[in-house]
Amino acid sequence: MPWSVEIDERVSPTIDCNPVRTQHTLVVTVRDQCGNPLPGQRVEWSLSRYPQAVGDIVAVDDQYGSGRIAPMTSASPGNNGNKIDNQYAVSVTNYGAELIDAGNNHPYVGREGVRLPDITVSRGQSWLTITSSREGVTDLMVYVPALRDGTKHKIWAKKIWADFDVEFPENAVNTLPDVDHSFLVRIFRSDGSAIPGQTVDAEILDGPSAVFESSSRPTASFMTDANGVAEFLVHNTVGETGVNRIRFTANGHFYGEICPRSVIVTKQWRQAALEVSCAYLGCAEAIVNRPFEKLITVTNTGDAPAEAVVLEDQPDAGLAFAGGSAFPMDLGTIAPGQTVTRSVQMIAETAGAYTNRVIVSSRTSGAQAENVCPIEVVAGVLEIMKVCEPQVANVGSEVTFVVTVTNSGRGPLENVMVVDDYPAGIEPTSQNAATLGTLAPGESKQVIFTGIAEQPGRYTNTARARADGSPEQTSSCDLQVVNCRLEMDLVGPETIYYGEQANFTVRVTNVGDGPAEGCMVRVTTGNCLGNVVRDFNIGPLGPGEVWTQDFAGRGSGIGQCTVTADSNCGARCQDRVDVQLDVTGLPALQVEMTDKGLDGSEEGIFRVGETFIYRMLVENDVGTEATPNMHVEWRLPPELEFVSGRSNREATVTGTDQLARSEPFGLKVNQVITFELQVRVLSAPNNGLVKTAAAVYRSSDNAELASESESSTLKN
Repeated sequence: MPWSVEIDERVSPTIDCNPVRTQHTLVVTVRDQCGNPLPGQRVEWSLSRYPQAVGDIVAVDDQYGSGRIAPMTSASPGNNGNKIDNQYAVSVTNYGAELIDAGNNHPYVGREGVRLPDITVSRGQSWLTITSSREGVTDLMVYVPALRDGTKHKIWAKKIWADFDVEFPENAVNTLPDVDHSFLVRIFRSDGSAIPGQTVDAEILDGPSAVFESSSRPTASFMTDANGVAEFLVHNTVGETGVNRIRFTANGHFYGEICPRSVIVTKQWRQAALEVSCAYLGCAEAIVNRPFEKLITVTNTGDAPAEAVVLEDQPDAGLAFAGGSAFPMDLGTIAPGQTVTRSVQMIAETAGAYTNRVIVSSRTSGAQAENVCPIEVVAGVLEIMKVCEPQVANVGSEVTFVVTVTNSGRGPLENVMVVDDYPAGIEPTSQNAATLGTLAPGESKQVIFTGIAEQPGRYTNTARARADGSPEQTSSCDLQVVNCRLEMDLVGPETIYYGEQANFTVRVTNVGDGPAEGCMVRVTTGNCLGNVVRDFNIGPLGPGEVWTQDFAGRGSGIGQCTVTADSNCGARCQDRVDVQLDVTGLPALQVEMTDKGLDGSEEGIFRVGETFIYRMLVENDVGTEATPNMHVEWRLPPELEFVSGRSNREATVTGTDQLARSEPFGLKVNQVITFELQVRVLSAPNNGLVKTAAAVYRSSDNAELASESESSTLKN
């Protein structure tokens, strides 16, 4: 059983306003006592009539159906509906849902050109559409005959037809820092004329913190002015981005009712937000005096375009732009989310750590950002070291200059070249320049230059190293060039006798400042000493060192000859010295010895215990030269002993036991010396005969020149 009937407020309120010449659809619902929609119920629609009444029925639910309208006496009711006239119509609540064209408040197409949504009329519902061509009020009564309760079987609705329209503001977008926006609401008639004095309400529903300028609150109310316009100024209080939803309600006052027209518009607050970064491509470190690339990236992370964007690049002192880049640089407009990159060539004149500051700004939006991109610029460090090998060299020897060029820095060195400045006195035997190319960090290369030491002295040899962008470096080493110089002395007799030994001493002294290596001395004695050649190996002879060698030769030929000594220490130092030697013949010595009594008598026999003398004459009788120094030696038999001795010249005689010897003496041609040797008889041999021997010796070498013996008779 039907229990109630009600207007479906979701479709249309009970009291509503419509512009003239529009249509309005009302939907009612019939429910049972449990609140369930009840189909198949007769609904009668009546428009109240009075002189000022306006409005007509346009259409009713299922008005094109055929059959009788419920309730019927003998059949189930159908969904038939009938429009009796423009003031009265009958319909039946639906057994199922149906979709009808909408049009409430506006025609089928809305103000944005989009078709309005259709209306779904569900089970237990029915509908009616009305319109009016002029202003006024339509009073509508809805009657459900099946409802027995007279207080429930009818309901009323009221439709105000007003000749007014509202021009609401469009959705708007502001770009911060602009924090104010004006919205205009205009109320006017169908002929375009303004309707002043109408109330317009506004409310900020959500979004960033915002107020109306007039009220400093999120709500405001204005009356339309003579132009039918109400202006609302919205202020974003904290400059936040986001979207405010703002509801505007134009409260038209017609026929004692308020005919609100509402719309919700959006106010989007957007802002350009810039980010800037920079990075150096392909290198964690840059190399001094070598261009490198920097990439600057600018991004608009905001939701508004950044206009008139300008990029500034502020490098530290020591960094410069290469390749024609110039700042400030105009980047134009950067859309939200857009990224713009610029490549910049840079170069550093000196090594070090640099902080490169980049700044980007928008002249219109005020957006700004900055960043730094530090870069370390490294350079090669050129070092050179030179060594003289050897540090002391002999004249004529090869010298070597070892040059080591090192890059001790953190960057490469390019076009490395080394030049050796040979000093005078050193004759080059190699090129004096070498190209080393590129030296990587920590790399060393060695170059060897050679020369011949031509002049003695102390020399400073300097090498110079150069590289692109690096100051010249020098290194020197000191070289002492020395020379051996020999002095040689040969000492020996000027004259010797034939057969006599000549003693020589050769002395070699290195009076130079360099060592003498592999020295030899060759001695050649000449004809008078037998043309003997003797070689002596001196070996090395350092500066100031002396080598001495004694040698001898025996006179083997009468006459004069040259004794020569040649020293040879290679081609660098040598010397030659010689002496003249004269070998003369031996003197013609006559030696005679006799025994005599102490008184000089010829006794002939001497007894044990007696003393007697030996008289000895030594004469250079037929010689052509004076004798060399000589001495006489006597050898007594065991039966005799020496007592004393004397000579007629200054040549004393000494002795003991069976030996006696004279001092040295010399004899000119035809000169004679006489010796007397006194001896004592100690015993007598069985045969009574003994022999005493005397010999003349050359004192220089004890060579025997003559000899004599004398036999004596001894008795007991």
